Amino acid sequence: MYGIILALVSVFFMVIQTVLDPARWLNIVLWIVKLAGTLGLLFYFMKDYGAGKESYSYSDAFKFGLAVSFCSSIIAAGYYYFHVMFIFPDSTSQISNAMMMGFEQAGINSEDFNMDKFIARLPVIMMVSQLIYFNILGLIWSSILASGAKQKVATTPFDN
Repeated sequence: MYGIILALVSVFFMVIQTVLDPARWLNIVLWIVKLAGTLGLLFYFMKDYGAGKESYSYSDAFKFGLAVSFCSSIIAAGYYYFHVMFIFPDSTSQISNAMMMGFEQAGINSEDFNMDKFIARLPVIMMVSQLIYFNILGLIWSSILASGAKQKVATTPFDN
């Protein structure tokens, strides 16, 4: 459940950025709001999960945060595939045109690289790259947020 909610934040901002086609400064503001929202939600979920437990260590918080991030990244990457393949197929053509211009500027032509085959596989490549990107971010942020989400142990071995 937590992973679905976290993924919905990313999906919402993907749709907003595609539908509105905002200026660069607004894109940056939306990215910052998305980052703050997802980090806040992840931290809240990590704290909420450990609230009912007697002991909730850094390891427990990290594992839970990583599991939530992984589920969220699968859902968000899967949506991204549908986003570029079916819902907004124009975005794929815009990205492929920009990539072809970049290849031409780099001196790569159709003899060196099969661009048609690459463009046909572009949605899958983009989905896999998004999955890897979201998982790396989930790993990093879960490790950082787990130190704040853990519960302090009231007793120490020296209390006896």
